[in-house]
Amino acid sequence: MSTEQMDTAGALPLVNGLGFVFGILGVVALFIQQSLAVFLPLLLPPTVCAIFCVLLYKTQQPSNSASAVSPNPVRIDII
Repeated sequence: MSTEQMDTAGALPLVNGLGFVFGILGVVALFIQQSLAVFLPLLLPPTVCAIFCVLLYKTQQPSNSASAVSPNPVRIDII
């Protein structure tokens, strides 16, 4: 009768685990890359809109409602 022998020298569980982890990381990196390729152009309109809104807000003249400034009357000099 032949006895079953287990080959423990051929099994590399650490390398197999590392290969599994790196494989999962590769799949995740591929998914992120493809997602960015799809969703990055969709971020352009909100970014442009936000920039324009900030520029519009920053270029507005401050209105001081507390100090009511009366307009200057038109002055006509007659010689």
